[in-house]
Amino acid sequence: MRFWTGFILVVGLMAEELAPIGIVRGVLVQCDATHLTVNDEDNRALRFVTDGRTFIERDHQRVSCAKLREGDRMEIVSDRSSEPGARYARMVSIVGADARPRRRTLIAARAPITHESPTARFAPRGSMIFTGVVLRLESTGLVLRTRVDGEKWILVRRDTLFREEGLQVESTSLLAGARVFVRAGRNLDGQVEAYEVVWGDILSPSGLR
Repeated sequence: MRFWTGFILVVGLMAEELAPIGIVRGVLVQCDATHLTVNDEDNRALRFVTDGRTFIERDHQRVSCAKLREGDRMEIVSDRSSEPGARYARMVSIVGADARPRRRTLIAARAPITHESPTARFAPRGSMIFTGVVLRLESTGLVLRTRVDGEKWILVRRDTLFREEGLQVESTSLLAGARVFVRAGRNLDGQVEAYEVVWGDILSPSGLR
């Protein structure tokens, strides 16, 4: 009896996993006023909390959960949630199967620091989070198009981390047109600067618990 109870518990945990923090792609299974469930490419059920601040878009227009259809392919910008077993969905975008950034513009090489801070995993820097599409890349930063703040100029630091599909990469790997998740803060001059920029299919920025 104990064996079957444990087996059922393990199967349940395997069937529904905790999504990574960052940008996650999947296919819609269910959506209501408070929760969203998708299946990723490995057919794992990932659950997200939604509320009135969750921005859901189709064809660049905000829509409600009721307008979504089972099987819709989507990108979700996820963050921490107080609900066990679920992440918080900050933004949900319905995308086509071939949605990929196409234009490349390079951020000039700035002799990046190659090692991470030993505290970054459990205490990531930056109290500001931005999500959106990269409009332009320059030698000192990037212009991000966001839903809430419009176009946002964000400085790039020498120690800014760039992650693509969960792996740390050079800044020159970032494409204009990419949908990104930025963890940022203000410097002594009051300017917004990026500590971490992540993009790709399955992302795990520092601080993932």
